[in-house]
Amino acid sequence: MEMITILVLVGSLSFLLLLGIPVGFALGLSGILSILTIGPQFLMQIPLTFTKSFSDPVLIAVPMFVLMGEILYRGKVGQNLFDVANAWLSRARGGTGIASVFAFTFFAAIVGSSMASVLTIGKIAIPEMARQGYSKRLSYGLTAVGGSLGILIPPSIPLLIYASFTDASPGQLFIAGFLPGLMIAAMLALWAAWSAPALARVQPFSASAAAMATLRAIPDLLLPVVVLGGIYAGIYTPTEAAAVGVVYAALLTVVFRRTLRPSELPGVLAAAFKSNAMLLTIVLGALLFGAALTLIGLPQLLADLLHEARPSPTMLLVIFFAIWLVMGCFLEVLSVMLITLPVFFPMAQATGIDPIWFGIYMVICMEIAVITPPVGMNLFAIKALLPEESLQTITRAALPSVLVLLAAAVLLWAFPQIALVLVR
Repeated sequence: MEMITILVLVGSLSFLLLLGIPVGFALGLSGILSILTIGPQFLMQIPLTFTKSFSDPVLIAVPMFVLMGEILYRGKVGQNLFDVANAWLSRARGGTGIASVFAFTFFAAIVGSSMASVLTIGKIAIPEMARQGYSKRLSYGLTAVGGSLGILIPPSIPLLIYASFTDASPGQLFIAGFLPGLMIAAMLALWAAWSAPALARVQPFSASAAAMATLRAIPDLLLPVVVLGGIYAGIYTPTEAAAVGVVYAALLTVVFRRTLRPSELPGVLAAAFKSNAMLLTIVLGALLFGAALTLIGLPQLLADLLHEARPSPTMLLVIFFAIWLVMGCFLEVLSVMLITLPVFFPMAQATGIDPIWFGIYMVICMEIAVITPPVGMNLFAIKALLPEESLQTITRAALPSVLVLLAAAVLLWAFPQIALVLVR
């Protein structure tokens, strides 16, 4: 009976995805079909699962972070961040590329979304790098990987989802993501300095202009301090931090900067509502899918088999990486996470892998997923910025940058304290 139910679950999900059914609906329908196969009486699990999950305050923070990111994107906050970095780094070799990395890193510490980072900072950085003669491989690669930092450096929406589904501490996950994110940013900055054209070395520098740019950007620079500082200091929870961030972002863009008109706020709310509806549909479908997996007993069965087989944690992580890499070519990040978490997380626990470290490792692998074709969301974001450029050209140019993330994953495996030292 278990094997029949597993076949129904996997087969129906694969069939629905091949038909082009949206991921959230495909997950939910395959979960319901599997639960019906086990027994209609188990449908009572559905409302209980929804009630438990959507009363989780960690999950409630996600829509507010999405709204904050939409406000900052429409309010053009990224321009000030890029201007500050470019003003100070203009005479360094690859200064514009390094400034782009700084802007991506800092914006990641505000919004928690890779596509928002690409669309906001990439809109400024790509034309500037092109003007200075940067190759497409370098400029598109820096943008694709730099934007992916939005899902690793806190506040990170995937880390919040991971915390909600695994009962890990969101505060600890946020702390753990900080150093790995900075490590990837440093690797990107070194790549920019090494590969930048000669023209990028001789830009004029003005200390007064740099100081003025910094003063203008102080309210923008304070945003991650307000959001994350309160979490790290224990003043408020991640959910409360999201609410504080929305209020601060609205005041900054509507009242102080006036880059966002009050008449535009309904459009901002509509866009945020659309993004949240799509995201929460995937979460709902994943909850049904996970409930079916739990009723089948597949996670526990695999954990018991692993306990008997005793594979090394390294072998298990390699297998996980290979599966995530393949799935990332066809599904977006949250779908991959929510499909695999109910199975992979108990297996990781059974082999003694630290749950906080595992969350960071998983998100770095998801960073690779947002770049790999044919469904690399950051590639589509770059395409949206450059409608005249073919997606094939963008893909070929950006793919070599995946090596940076592969190196980061290897370093995290070799030196787990990169993620854990601040937590411990």
